[in-house]
Amino acid sequence: MSKKGQNIHKRKDGRWEARYKKGRNPNGTIQYGYVYAKSYGEAKEKLLNTQMQYAEPIKKASSSPTFEEVTNMWMECNKLRLKGGTVNKYKSVISAHVLPQLGRYKISEISSPLINSYLSEKLKKGKLNGNGGLSPGYVNSIRTVVKAILKFAVNEQMIAPLKNGINKASVPRKDLQIFHIDELNRIERELINNIDFTKLGVLISLHTGLRIGEVCALKWEDIDLENGVIHIRHTVSRVGNENSDFETKTVLILDEPKTRSSKRDIPVSSRLYPYIKQLSTVSQSTYVISNSNVFMSPRTYEYRYSKILEKCGVDYKNYHTLRHTFATRCIEAGVDVKSLSEILGHANVSITLNTYVHSSMDLKRTQIEKLTSFTESVSA
Repeated sequence: MSKKGQNIHKRKDGRWEARYKKGRNPNGTIQYGYVYAKSYGEAKEKLLNTQMQYAEPIKKASSSPTFEEVTNMWMECNKLRLKGGTVNKYKSVISAHVLPQLGRYKISEISSPLINSYLSEKLKKGKLNGNGGLSPGYVNSIRTVVKAILKFAVNEQMIAPLKNGINKASVPRKDLQIFHIDELNRIERELINNIDFTKLGVLISLHTGLRIGEVCALKWEDIDLENGVIHIRHTVSRVGNENSDFETKTVLILDEPKTRSSKRDIPVSSRLYPYIKQLSTVSQSTYVISNSNVFMSPRTYEYRYSKILEKCGVDYKNYHTLRHTFATRCIEAGVDVKSLSEILGHANVSITLNTYVHSSMDLKRTQIEKLTSFTESVSA
């Protein structure tokens, strides 16, 4: 029986076999060696002695792969795990910002000071056109990719863990954009007045917090009218175009949600249900907001949404503002954060808390007035 973490097990012939890593093949894969003994203790001792013999030569090996080679290995290993949109995003970050500066280094030459200096430079003058630095948020996206590649290299025993951390860029907190109650009322009146499929999608987002890619991907079969539930199973994503016959670099696809939590079930409110029911009986399309059996482009739908705002006299705010507005109003109405987090498809409750709970001055005022009411009641 093998011992966990030791790579030692008893063979059928009665001997104990211990496996160790003795080096790497030319393609970067690990090369294993083996020692044998009559007992577990003897095999363990032989293993330790052998590992000590091989530790220094491996560290000093001149065949250390380049950062670019390790990056390619990492991408290949993650192809099955990552969704199309994420792969496209990683490829874009890597080709534009990572490999041009870091690709030529041997993986063994990578250090915390080198990476931190590289990221600082991106903040100062990282734009591809040379006009200034990248945003802190984008630099942190680069940092995430670089850290993942280095973690892969550590796990594959190409390098030891970095001795110091990789600094995160400070991102200024922006005020959350939401529609105020008077704007919200004007939008909703416009949506339910002569409602059509385009308006229905906006109304659904306003009452469920769906992202624009999820609305564009929503099919009638995803809506269970009998039980009043919307099943989120797909999203429209932009990915790299691997078809050499076309000039466009990217294409839109119907993709699965990026995370497990994004694949979710959302109850339909009594306010929303009649409009979904009404249009479901006349639709000839597979998709809720489309008039054909092909999903609508998020860019096209964003434009149509902007025209709705223009018609009801509300200043333009991007489609994602509907999601922020829904979440903020839920918090103000006292919806528990755990339920809201699941409705929004967040990976954990902390994302919901950090994003929405402190976003509204009206909510803060209501909460602080509770102290005034309590103090007055105690004094009376």
